[in-house]
Amino acid sequence: MKRLSMRFWPGNRLYKICLPALLVILLAGCSKKEKQGKFLASVNRNDLYMSSVASHVDTSSAYAVRNYVSHWVDEQLLFDAAQKLRLDNSREFDERVKEFSTQLAITMLLNKKIYDRPLDLPPAEISAFYDAHRDEFLATEDIAFVNYAAFDKRSIAVSFRNALISGTGWSTVFSDIPTYAIMDAKDSVHLVASNSNSAVWNVIQSIEPGRVSFPIQVDSLSYIVQVIAKIKPGDRLPLSYVSERIRQRLTIERRQKMYRALVDSLRRAGNFEIDPSVAIRDTSSQE
Repeated sequence: MKRLSMRFWPGNRLYKICLPALLVILLAGCSKKEKQGKFLASVNRNDLYMSSVASHVDTSSAYAVRNYVSHWVDEQLLFDAAQKLRLDNSREFDERVKEFSTQLAITMLLNKKIYDRPLDLPPAEISAFYDAHRDEFLATEDIAFVNYAAFDKRSIAVSFRNALISGTGWSTVFSDIPTYAIMDAKDSVHLVASNSNSAVWNVIQSIEPGRVSFPIQVDSLSYIVQVIAKIKPGDRLPLSYVSERIRQRLTIERRQKMYRALVDSLRRAGNFEIDPSVAIRDTSSQE
């Protein structure tokens, strides 16, 4: 049997120095793997751990994890095949990477300067836009503005209706109903035929604003509907119905202005040159 080299004999000074360093390296490696979580797959020594998957899918779903791992293995194998053909070491590859990097950097800049910034759109601005574009917000179908509630028992729906027609307010009457019996409830919502149950919609169409329906049976639930207002095709849509649409339009317009201001400021401060033969001309002039 071969004798151990004296260089690493326990009594050797070098051994005493190297052993703690080796232990630190081994423990660091173990700690890193623990932080990475469960090992899931490997392709040519490129390992995939649960920690990486968690940043892409819901790891509580075994189905999502399996799909991600399968897709990851496919991509790694395809990438290895591309590397063997040296496709990642070509002029075309470098140009594509540069193009992608440029677009990614621009996207990150625009997010930082424009899209990630909260916009203050006060109600007065939304209302002013609504008034300035009156003809754009006209109904194209029948719409009902209602309150409605669904209960698990018809008897509770009847009691709820009786309280309403006796003069109790919509919000107040709920205080006398057990919460477990209320399956659904909405205040001041707009309904159209396309997104409403046909039985409920037919009753809405048959009663006048201000009236309360009898219980409407839909499967195992009993609905009570209170009609607030009706909107006919051609009527002007109320602000509450179109406010979110207006908010989206104002947001787009505001961000377009911010983008134009950013680009203009960069042009004023930037060092660039454009050949006069390809420079953008006044659009009113003839080519």
